[in-house]
Amino acid sequence: MMGIRERYKDILEKSDAFFSSFPVQSFCLLLYKVLVDIIYLLYIGPTFDYGIRINVLNIASSYLYLGMYSICMYGFVKSRNVSSFMFLILNMIYFIPLTTYCSLGSGSSSFLFFAILYWTLFSFLQVRIPVLVLKRTGMSGRRCSFFMYSMLAGISVFTVYLSWKYTGFRIVTDLLKVYDVRAEAAGYDLSTGFRYLQSFSTILIPLLILFCFRHKRYLLVLWGAFLLLLNFSFAGHKTVLFMGVLVIAGAVFWRRQMASLILPGGIGLGILAMLEERVFGHAYIISFFFRRMGYLLAQLSDEYYRYFQKNPADIFRSTFLGKLGFESPYSLPLPYVIGNNHLSQIVSSNNGLLADVWGNLGIMGIMVMPFILIVCFRLFDMAAEGLPSRYVVGLAVYYAVLFSNSTWSTVLLTHGFLIMCFVYFMFPREGKAEGDAG
Repeated sequence: MMGIRERYKDILEKSDAFFSSFPVQSFCLLLYKVLVDIIYLLYIGPTFDYGIRINVLNIASSYLYLGMYSICMYGFVKSRNVSSFMFLILNMIYFIPLTTYCSLGSGSSSFLFFAILYWTLFSFLQVRIPVLVLKRTGMSGRRCSFFMYSMLAGISVFTVYLSWKYTGFRIVTDLLKVYDVRAEAAGYDLSTGFRYLQSFSTILIPLLILFCFRHKRYLLVLWGAFLLLLNFSFAGHKTVLFMGVLVIAGAVFWRRQMASLILPGGIGLGILAMLEERVFGHAYIISFFFRRMGYLLAQLSDEYYRYFQKNPADIFRSTFLGKLGFESPYSLPLPYVIGNNHLSQIVSSNNGLLADVWGNLGIMGIMVMPFILIVCFRLFDMAAEGLPSRYVVGLAVYYAVLFSNSTWSTVLLTHGFLIMCFVYFMFPREGKAEGDAG
């Protein structure tokens, strides 16, 4: 086993030595952009009804900006902050596809201009605002461990109780049945408190599995996996299983040197996606990764921009300000306003980042929203300070995706971002040698 570990470490160190230089990272950034453009021209635009509308000005602006932005990307690769890793992911799944959508698709030059302004300020704040370190006075490893085991006991009782009362300990293994399970779960007569607890348990169970795995409590890891399956079978949310796999895979395989392999990995995925379509005749990678996690987000951000150019911004009255008595000009949540009124579909068009700008604040959101998001990112940095990056990378990926898919306030509360930060802060630390994440 030690031989395999040493070999794995040696391969990563050699790969990092080659890919971690600034010229190589800059080349990889532009090559990834080229691949994203090619995939749009060959597959997304013609086959997914996005359309191809070549805008030479936007193409030139995109490549010029990304050429200069490579300095920031290199800084994110070298940074130890978990939020910098989130920026790497956000650039690959959100910003770069957005530039392609404006260059080769329906995105306008004005939308691209405001997106670049927003991303420049957002990235500048990420680089310039320091990470605050909150002293963990009186938080001994024994006390923190007692807290985590107590939380595991409480979550165990709660999850088992819900499964017994509402599903009769049903175990769902067929992913094709999840929509039936969700429809059934929507009709459960849960109190407001129980609904929030059930939602929070979705993030708490993977974190507790991670804690047990870190301390080599493998029987408790198996028990946590069983709780995860009960939780999934209760409401049918596939992200529950996805998170469990993600946090354990990160803990086992991730090393800090792998940050320099993110862009080359994206390039490899793009090549693999095109080979899949050419050789096997189907496009699962293109559809899920490049379309669903890339171009669909860009398209929805553009739809928010177009709609709220002609209609008043909500100013968060559909979310937390509505609970304080402020009345929204819209009778539906904003995702349904876009899905129903603008796209003529009965869908919830969830979107974050630039959608938050236009839907909630209008033009002033270009200056305000980056500050709000950086506060959230710094909270994650502070909570993860002193923990090895392999124990936070899985949820860093998960929340990077969520921030691009949902409004920030929903991510903080409903999706458990604040709970996640609190639990990470309570994780026992085992010395300064571990601190490669904060």
